Amino acid sequence: MADSPSLGNPTPLPPTPVHPAIQAALDADHLRLLEIGFYISGVVTALRFFWFLFIAAFFAIAGFSASFVPHTITNGSSGSPPPALFFFIFAGIFGTFILLTLIFAGLEIYAGRCLKNRRYPVLIQVVAAFYCLSIPWGTALGVFTFMVLNRPSVRPLFARPGDLP
Repeated sequence: MADSPSLGNPTPLPPTPVHPAIQAALDADHLRLLEIGFYISGVVTALRFFWFLFIAAFFAIAGFSASFVPHTITNGSSGSPPPALFFFIFAGIFGTFILLTLIFAGLEIYAGRCLKNRRYPVLIQVVAAFYCLSIPWGTALGVFTFMVLNRPSVRPLFARPGDLP
């Protein structure tokens, strides 16, 4: 019993070498899966545009409606409707969300194209860092992107002729 290794602290096994052709096929497959993930996430982000557009339109219509309501109520109550500026401020805030959503959706789709063309790994990693803020799908996609792009066998795929080593 004294010569058997402790079950609580096993010795780590050395990594098994993988044939370069198999590793290249795995890298290509993982990059293709990441590309598909970036495209899907970009489309889902672009669809959020319609939700923000609906909310912004609601506040804009409410603001226009509030500007036409007389400020005195005829039934004797002393309340007044909220000022129209209140609704326009919220419409502007959601308009900003619309703009940011469309910009990020475009960046996601462009990062998917960069993965396909094996260009701009820093841009891909920046988009992946923003993905990590979106739990759970974005976090998984961002972490897997970092794991794949930081492999020693993947880095040369993004090198361009004339780049420094």
